[in-house]
Amino acid sequence: MSVSGGARDRAFEKALSFLEKRDRTEREVLERLAKAGFDEAAAKDAAGRLKDLGYVNDADYAQRFLEVLIAKGRGRLRISEELRRKGLSEELVRYTIEDGYSREAELEAAMSAAEKTVLEMGTAAGADVQKARQKINRRLVSLGFPYAAVGEVMRKLRAKERTAE
Repeated sequence: MSVSGGARDRAFEKALSFLEKRDRTEREVLERLAKAGFDEAAAKDAAGRLKDLGYVNDADYAQRFLEVLIAKGRGRLRISEELRRKGLSEELVRYTIEDGYSREAELEAAMSAAEKTVLEMGTAAGADVQKARQKINRRLVSLGFPYAAVGEVMRKLRAKERTAE
């Protein structure tokens, strides 16, 4: 199916306007163009031109987004979910996380989140250690840390409790 020059150019201009606001994945560009009323051929043509020009690069996007989510203290499960939600392939998501988020860095982020939760709870929760542990556990899981990392952090926290006694 051929795309008329006018529709092609309008789709490209519209896609550029989407990118002025923030970076987007190829799928996001295609979805936005579809919502704006462009047919599939015009949308694919515009997205292809943007990729050729380097304005849309899913691998670069994934890496930048990974860095943002790591800085926000997210675990690999949550990051994977967020990257897939952006329309990135399973293979790219897996590669990005394996290459850019070491297990050590994830454990460090999980420990930091746990310690922050302890500080937020203050002494009020100190009386009921079991409830405090449950709250920390729930918080880490909600941030997307795998159970292995949560377990490791909980073991370290219990060890700290024993040495503090």
